[in-house]
Amino acid sequence: MLHPLRPSCTFIRACVTAVAALSGALSGTAAAATGPDGYPVAGEEVPSPITDHFDMRISYFRPSLKSELRVDPSGEPLGGTPLSGQTDLGWPVRANQGRLELAFRLRERNRMRVDYLNLGLSGAATLTNPVIFGGTAQQPLVFAKGSEVTSSVSWRMMGFTYTRSFIRTSHFELGAGLGIHLLDADAMGAVPAQVISHEVSAAGAFPTLAVDGIWRISRRFAFTARGQYFGTTIHGFTGALADYHGDLQYRWSSPFAIGIGYSEISVKYQSLTQGTPGRYYQQLRGPEAFVRISF
Repeated sequence: MLHPLRPSCTFIRACVTAVAALSGALSGTAAAATGPDGYPVAGEEVPSPITDHFDMRISYFRPSLKSELRVDPSGEPLGGTPLSGQTDLGWPVRANQGRLELAFRLRERNRMRVDYLNLGLSGAATLTNPVIFGGTAQQPLVFAKGSEVTSSVSWRMMGFTYTRSFIRTSHFELGAGLGIHLLDADAMGAVPAQVISHEVSAAGAFPTLAVDGIWRISRRFAFTARGQYFGTTIHGFTGALADYHGDLQYRWSSPFAIGIGYSEISVKYQSLTQGTPGRYYQQLRGPEAFVRISF
């Protein structure tokens, strides 16, 4: 089972309403400088992701999922049972996700991108082996073989990425920069028949190195790609985050574009500290379709 998508339907409707209002304002201000098709007359700057000062993208993302976790008893790192969410716990292998992204151009060569992703997964399964799922070193919580287990995870990520273009022409732009991703996750496992359960949560901030590229193929078509990654191990903590994306977009009128793309996101977290030991790995990769408004 999947939890309801966030942003919620109400939030998405509010975004669409805002987009419609903004597009009306834009069309009025841009009419004097554009031709009948909404594009600039000869000699004017061609709108593209290279020249946009602001854009908002609402995407439908359908990734395949790979989830791994280990919930250790407090005070006993590596004491929990490694689990696959899809194989052992009955979590779905695909998701229907909404994504929201905003981007701002600060002068000609500086861009700030803000993106948000929320993933909620749940499932039920019959255990084929005993599972240690949290508790304490003195009294670990054990789900017995054959138990009917329900479990869930809620995982949220908000990213802020700054890039500066070191190559910028009317058809091509390439930049590099830094990002920071704020993540938090909550996991729960329970055996309802025995009225036992355990919940655990973790949060952190992941810095990343970023590369961002844009190729304006023609007046209406553009290809964009980006990649971000960083991984480290320090003082019993291991963390890594990777975010890769590419898309082809068609600008059917000056403020509006539609497109298709492919994204891959992976997050790895492991703590071997005595207080909150455990491991979580989440990978999402798959196609997406989006609507984009910009000016």
